[in-house]
Amino acid sequence: MIREPLLALGLLVIIAAGVWVWMAARRRRVMHGDAGDLVAIYNPRRRAALVLAFSTPDCAPCKMIQRPALEDLERRFPGRVVVREIDALEAPALADRFGIFTVPSTVVIAPDGGVRAVNSGVTTAERLAAQIGLNGLSEQ
Repeated sequence: MIREPLLALGLLVIIAAGVWVWMAARRRRVMHGDAGDLVAIYNPRRRAALVLAFSTPDCAPCKMIQRPALEDLERRFPGRVVVREIDALEAPALADRFGIFTVPSTVVIAPDGGVRAVNSGVTTAERLAAQIGLNGLSEQ
């Protein structure tokens, strides 16, 4: 009797471990990848960090929480950060490139094209500023 629940639990643990290893490997590949091509498209001046904000038209947290945080970030650090909203449904290859499975999600890219962070879920302006490296700098 007890063998069946233990077998099911063991199988669940093996599957969860496999998914975790796969996601960790994917994240490592994303974080060591180069996004210079995206900097050239979305931030041609290349002087500011680039934040790609993935959303969908029907995402309420994207509109009500994430977008105001992104606007605050751009307002507080003009010329140091460029935010581009990306519809994850219209750009599935781009979302897949960064392992985006949920919206809102943000990707922080340095001016040189290095990926600094991938955030799933709502992210504060302060956290994004820290990931960009603006946490120690004064606001303009």
